[in-house]
Amino acid sequence: MIKQILNDLVAAVHGAQAAIFLDGEGETISQSGDRDFDVQLIGAWKELELDRTREMSKRFKLGEVHAVLFSLEHVHEIVVPVGDEYCLLLLLSAYADIQDAMTSVKNTIERLKEDIG
Repeated sequence: MIKQILNDLVAAVHGAQAAIFLDGEGETISQSGDRDFDVQLIGAWKELELDRTREMSKRFKLGEVHAVLFSLEHVHEIVVPVGDEYCLLLLLSAYADIQDAMTSVKNTIERLKEDIG
């Protein structure tokens, strides 16, 4: 079911290249989309960055992290916590609509939470 949820996300977001569902250790549970590059390595690295961002946010009492956006020259990367133990990474074209992507990501998070129960 997780694979289908990721497939639906990639299909729903114009400019989506890949989606990766990761555990708290940065290990890929499932992925969908373009595999021309090492998405698992990118996913593990981004999960670590999410953990660091969450730690800093907590330390400085900035509130809960809902998403982290990495905007690079050729790609956008959105990393979103899914509960306390998982995260979702969505890789997008640099020209993708971030607001549209975030709407789809929010819906996907709810579906993933239901699936992992």
